[in-house]
Amino acid sequence: MISIYNKSMEEYFQTLKRNKLKITPRRKAVIGLFLKSGMRMGPYDIYNKLKQKLPKIGLPTVYRILDELKKAGILVQSLSSDRQLCYALCDSPGTHHHHFVCRKCKKVDEVNFCNFKGISEFIKKNLKAKVETHHLQIEGVCSKCK
Repeated sequence: MISIYNKSMEEYFQTLKRNKLKITPRRKAVIGLFLKSGMRMGPYDIYNKLKQKLPKIGLPTVYRILDELKKAGILVQSLSSDRQLCYALCDSPGTHHHHFVCRKCKKVDEVNFCNFKGISEFIKKNLKAKVETHHLQIEGVCSKCK
């Protein structure tokens, strides 16, 4: 499968370094798995695919790596339709954007558009509250799966 991501493995390595994380074979394998698949995956899927190449890897290690990569902005976390945690590679860490996930093939595309200002103003006016952040999960069926 051809990667849908614009960033190379080396660019993700630079992000690891900026976040003071070492480039280990396990982190490299996780990033490579996402680059190769182009879709979101759950921790168990990742674990089952990695243990073929890294037989000594444990599920707690996979969870720890996923959390580190999420904090570094390399991965984004979402919930699947059955409320399971999933992760996807983020091509634009540090920029405000959202992700579209195909419910059939699980392909993830970045959405570099956000029209949240109106909702934020509504909340400020009607709830007298201040929005500090938001997370929008967009799911549907991609053009290939329609």
